[in-house]
Amino acid sequence: MIESIRLKRKKTEPIAIGDVVQYHGGTFVVINILGIDAQPDRKKDDRIFYYCLGQLYGSPDLATDYLATENELKFSPDQYYNIPQVGDIFFDNNIGIWLRIIEIRAVTFEKDGMKVNFKFSPIKEWPNKKMEQAFQKSRSHHMKLLKNDRPTG
Repeated sequence: MIESIRLKRKKTEPIAIGDVVQYHGGTFVVINILGIDAQPDRKKDDRIFYYCLGQLYGSPDLATDYLATENELKFSPDQYYNIPQVGDIFFDNNIGIWLRIIEIRAVTFEKDGMKVNFKFSPIKEWPNKKMEQAFQKSRSHHMKLLKNDRPTG
């Protein structure tokens, strides 16, 4: 299961794809960084907001049953400034998964607006092997064994 997560970090604590994070009581792996809100005009606050897609560790893959599909959406003239673009990612409330627009197939203008035919693809979740690799990498950063230099005897 993929969720939208918002992470607040210091500038010295960057985020990368594959990072393991705790978020609202769950353990997530960052699989996509959607946006960054860095506000350099705040001199006292050195925090950055990261908007990410995180995959919940151990959750079922909801997108596995879905293939790329096309859909036509209508837009009125007052919506023209907010038409989705190729690469945009959004959550589909009807089926409960995250989708990416991979193509704009056709655009048709009518007197009452515009029709846009989009091709969507589900955001694929990481397989268990890749999730485990992210967890192993995370653990290796946090768990370091120190060598005992004292002689035993």
